[in-house]
Amino acid sequence: MGGVRPLGDFYLNTLMNENDIDWVFFSPAGVFDQEGKKTGSYRLGKDDLIVDAEGNSHISVQDYADAMVNELEKPAHHKERFTIGY
Repeated sequence: MGGVRPLGDFYLNTLMNENDIDWVFFSPAGVFDQEGKKTGSYRLGKDDLIVDAEGNSHISVQDYADAMVNELEKPAHHKERFTIGY
C-alpha cells in the first residue's frame, strides 16, 4: 500500500489545483482480477469506491483496460477522478 498514499496526495494536492491542463485520474477497484474476462459490464463512478452487492470492490484487468481505452478515445472526464468496479 506504499504507493497509494503518494498517489492520493498527488491527486489532492497537485491535480485538484491544476487549471492549465485537462487531466484525468483513473482509480481502479480495490482488487484486480488478472484472470477475469472482459465483460464490458462495469460501473463507473467519481470519487467513491464502487462495490458490489456483497461489498466487494473488484474489476478484471481486461475491463479496466477497456474503460481506459474508451476514455482515451472518447473523453468523458475532465479535470476529475473517476473510478470503476462491478
